[in-house]
Amino acid sequence: MEHHSPQLVRVLGLRDLSFFLIAALVNLNSVPVIAGAGVPALSLWLIGFFLFFIPQAIAVLEFSHRSPEEGGIYNWTKASFGNFHGFLSGWSYWVNNIFYIPTLLIYIIGFTAFIGGEHTRHLADDPLRMATLSLIILWCITWLNVKGFTVGKWIQNIGATGTFITAATILAVGILVFVQRGSSNHIGWGELIPAAADWQFISLLSVVCLNYVGLELGSIIGDEIKDPERNIPRAVLLAGISTVTMFLVVTTSLLIAIPSNDIGIIDGILQGIEKAAGEIGMAWIVFPVAVLMIFNAGGNTSAWLSGSARIPFVIGIDKYLPPFLGKIHPKYKTPHIALYIQGIASSVIIFFSAIGSSVHDMYLILLQTTVVLQLIPYLYMFLGLFKIRTAYPTKTAYFKIGALVQFAGIAGSITTFSGICVSFIPGKTVDNILMYEFKLILGCLGFIIPGLVFYFINAAKRKI
Repeated sequence: MEHHSPQLVRVLGLRDLSFFLIAALVNLNSVPVIAGAGVPALSLWLIGFFLFFIPQAIAVLEFSHRSPEEGGIYNWTKASFGNFHGFLSGWSYWVNNIFYIPTLLIYIIGFTAFIGGEHTRHLADDPLRMATLSLIILWCITWLNVKGFTVGKWIQNIGATGTFITAATILAVGILVFVQRGSSNHIGWGELIPAAADWQFISLLSVVCLNYVGLELGSIIGDEIKDPERNIPRAVLLAGISTVTMFLVVTTSLLIAIPSNDIGIIDGILQGIEKAAGEIGMAWIVFPVAVLMIFNAGGNTSAWLSGSARIPFVIGIDKYLPPFLGKIHPKYKTPHIALYIQGIASSVIIFFSAIGSSVHDMYLILLQTTVVLQLIPYLYMFLGLFKIRTAYPTKTAYFKIGALVQFAGIAGSITTFSGICVSFIPGKTVDNILMYEFKLILGCLGFIIPGLVFYFINAAKRKI
């Protein structure tokens, strides 16, 4: 396959790439959404790990070994199913992050408001103030990433480091609470399975899948990685082990610290730490944990913003999107136009989501729209595993056992399709179900349809 982007600079080594993937994958801020379901949330993390995360790792390693060029999942879908499906996959992947990035910014503002105590708590309840502050942070991170991974990688490195320290701190608090007064929720084998079928509980599978996506980002920035064929598999392994461990540790610790019914979806971790730390005489720890959570969300935001912007960059080079998206900054050697467009689009979504919604519903609408759009390219990727043995010679395969690749295709496809379907089920805490469903459907269709218009117009031009 043709190398799309010879002007990009290889900056990221194994450590930087591993931290980049960990920063993207481990979004501790979303743990309360799952933990609110109680002890069965631990089962959801494990189900998602075995039926989605491991198949994802197999797919990423198989595809990236055969096709390591910049653009990753877009190129893989194009090779498997053709230009149209490649475009739809890449477009959905990019647009999903236009929604996802604002959810991360909401976390940053929420934690900042938490740090200031009663004087700033009102910021987390005011959608317009939340939106204004989110825009300021968004454009600061965008500007740093325009300057390239030489600068931007430090946001991810700091974010990943903060994530490890946060998880370790939360674990320590959970252990101390358990020793002194026991768990707020009874954690045992019997509690891992919900008492009865609950569609709203099952709908959380879509959020679990969303929290496990990101391994493909290493391949999307493939032309900016040193020795990608060697470093991508090693980084995938390190990031994978770190991800599932931290999700299980933090969820368990949070369930020990606070009753599941009292866990808030935006500041649930800090809420639990504040209550638990006060009980064991460590109230002072809340402030540093809040700062570390901001680092985690900042690294997460930077990783997804920088990584997803490479998709329209490569599609612009292919001329299915306006060619100016494929331009490189003359000084920093980065896809600056694609990054700026990413920032503008996310700014529009922040403004749109703040109109007529509570902060709570604003967050949930963004989150579930992100789930649907993110899982579309993953469905393509898993289905592509069934064709990859015929699309490429077997001797170029990463995994020599064909049955392993087929398992990943079957398990990943079923889990991903199920995740898309259940994402339309509103949670128990949604205030306005009709408005929630309307905005969710409008958000999905409203961003897929313009992409199709772009494709058919530019496909026609390519034939001229």
